[in-house]
Amino acid sequence: MLAVTCGGAAIAGHLFPVTLRLKGGKGVATGAGVLFALNWMAGAAAVLVWLIVFLAFRYVSLASIAGALPLPFAHHFTADHLPRRWETPWPITVFLALVTIIVVARHRENIARLRRGEEKKISFSKATGHG
Repeated sequence: MLAVTCGGAAIAGHLFPVTLRLKGGKGVATGAGVLFALNWMAGAAAVLVWLIVFLAFRYVSLASIAGALPLPFAHHFTADHLPRRWETPWPITVFLALVTIIVVARHRENIARLRRGEEKKISFSKATGHG
């Protein structure tokens, strides 16, 4: 399927950019864009999970991992309700399962910092003492 191939190429290009010596990001933002192009309902579910986890714990990395976990399930169970129905949801479901694995794998260092209690939280309060 062309959409999956193009989405995979976009994610791979952001994970392993040639101009940065194959050292790219974690694929979350690009994966989210691809996800919304394939299935906006699964994308909305992922954003909702991301938002709930982020607001509860204030860790972007934890929210990104949590938002990626339901992707294959969210797509598989909402694919029949899309205006453009896929003949079968399985190719995209498998693709999103791979994206989930990649997102979790790319967050290995963040997971280690979370386990050690060293991951930085996002603070919503104004910084004081800066004149």
